[in-house]
Amino acid sequence: MVAARIAGILPPWQDAGMPATEFPPDVASLLGRLRDRLAAREDVVGVYVYGSLVTGDYSPAASDIDVVVLVQREPGQVTTRELTELHTALAATGGPAGQLHCLYVAADSASDPERLCTYWFGDRMTQWQMKLLTQAELASAGVALYGPWPPPGIEPVPVADIQAAVHAEVTGYWRRISRMRRCWLQDSWVDHGLVVLPRAEAVLTTGDLITKSEAIGRLAGFGVPGSLAQEIRRRRDGLPVTVSKPRRLFRAVRARRVMQNGVARLSRLGPSASPAG
Repeated sequence: MVAARIAGILPPWQDAGMPATEFPPDVASLLGRLRDRLAAREDVVGVYVYGSLVTGDYSPAASDIDVVVLVQREPGQVTTRELTELHTALAATGGPAGQLHCLYVAADSASDPERLCTYWFGDRMTQWQMKLLTQAELASAGVALYGPWPPPGIEPVPVADIQAAVHAEVTGYWRRISRMRRCWLQDSWVDHGLVVLPRAEAVLTTGDLITKSEAIGRLAGFGVPGSLAQEIRRRRDGLPVTVSKPRRLFRAVRARRVMQNGVARLSRLGPSASPAG
């Protein structure tokens, strides 16, 4: 069982002897305000944090603050408007509030990865899904800010199901992205796309969910030059990186080629397969 002690905001129902997760003070303050406002709502079942903030891989420069809120029923127009106002007020406080991603999931359909849910995405309300990987991360290494643990309706996801979902995403979404050209001129696509390759390989070969920092350390296995891997790591660490226009063009071609080769390699991997090369 996993729970959280967040810089002095320990929920009254939590056993202080349980494993604790320390969050940066500014993030802890933000999550405390979010928790208090959501806990005051009768329709909220629980508020949960997952992802890099919990695994110890959080980067103030690059990481999202990932939250799942279980609610009694899918938010309607009135509730969505209220939640939008709540998040807009939090976003106005600045700091890490712009990194907050908050998915509102009806508890009775929490295990449905195809269902669109109300989703606060940094600065606006939209919709997204409670994907299998999100369920797996939440079940295996989530933290309860408010509400029961384990989260109602969230069960451990079989490794075979996670592998199938990752394989489908690699051979579908990422294959399409690898065929595009303009996106690879952008730092964000280079950083995010290439890091996907080692993370997907870990899931497909051993069933492990590795962090982004671990994945950066494995980029060489996909033919990523050390200089580019270091560039990606520096941006993740919040350090300045200058890329000239000629280098950006050269980098885009190389990154796209690495992505295409990586997708082809991963597409051949089945559950519990061994890494190539």
